[in-house]
Amino acid sequence: MLNEFRQDLVSGEWVLFATGRASRPIERVSENRNNGQAKAACPFENPEKFGNEVVATYLNQDQTDWMIKVAKNKFPAVLEGEMGPLKNMGPFSVYEGRGMHEVVIFRDHDRCLCDYEKEDLGEIFKVYQERYLATRDHGLRKYTLIFHNHGHRAGASIRHPHSQIISIPILPPDVKRSLHGSEEFYKKNKKRIYDVMIDWEAEEKKRIVYENQYFIAFCPFVSKTPYEIRIFPKESHAHFEKMPEDQLIHLGDMMGAVLRKISKGLHDPDYNFFIHTAPLGETDVDPHEFYTWHIEVIPKVSLTGAFELGSGVDVNVVDPDEAAKLLRETEI
Repeated sequence: MLNEFRQDLVSGEWVLFATGRASRPIERVSENRNNGQAKAACPFENPEKFGNEVVATYLNQDQTDWMIKVAKNKFPAVLEGEMGPLKNMGPFSVYEGRGMHEVVIFRDHDRCLCDYEKEDLGEIFKVYQERYLATRDHGLRKYTLIFHNHGHRAGASIRHPHSQIISIPILPPDVKRSLHGSEEFYKKNKKRIYDVMIDWEAEEKKRIVYENQYFIAFCPFVSKTPYEIRIFPKESHAHFEKMPEDQLIHLGDMMGAVLRKISKGLHDPDYNFFIHTAPLGETDVDPHEFYTWHIEVIPKVSLTGAFELGSGVDVNVVDPDEAAKLLRETEI
């Protein structure tokens, strides 16, 4: 079984080889998610029964049943353990595929995140924070990504709602570019780039989808995909895990509104969301000076073609102004 990161000689980007992932169970479902796996056969309906190693359990608000269980992924993208030293294989650089890979399993088999109340979504983000800190305390890691796949086209192999958390020994290329670009902008302008973007979107008002006291969501002026949404805290901070607890319910309100607008306005598409935050551990420069954590939500309403793959240039067929207008005006 192959588990390692290999660095491309030309681009410098890393590719994770995780051949054990090919053995994970995949539901054979149609485009209609309602045709998915029955509860009795679902490995997440009763995680322990199906051999999942549960490492944390969180009860619902009434304390009568579990709301979330966190388990070690049975088919991890990275194997648990300390990362080894960088190795050379011929002209290539290689890291062992080590880290942590957890599954955040939600209790209700047929309840999507867009159906949750803001209080429950706030609790979910609190769990994300706690598990993020747990991966940080487990050992040296370069980055931890929290993400959620909804639907087959978004990469969900099991229909039962769940999120995932993966810590890895390298800094992902997309995050590295964002950090570098943010830092360079700050050096030149003495301003946080995301503050500038948020202020401009708030002034323009064309691409805002939803906002509340602490958060704002908009379709970026340079959206890579149709109906892409980014959620930012209005109070800039580099680290998601340091978000104050009293803001969790407001983030829950924000995420619930965004997901419901996507579900209703776009006819329940598959989607991904993930949290981009500053890297774990010590850095040469405090990223709080120039970076802001945020959430990206990507509805799966278009396909990637040869031009995009061959050129590296994304093609968006929907004007972000029109995308935001549709979602903003979708009543929930």
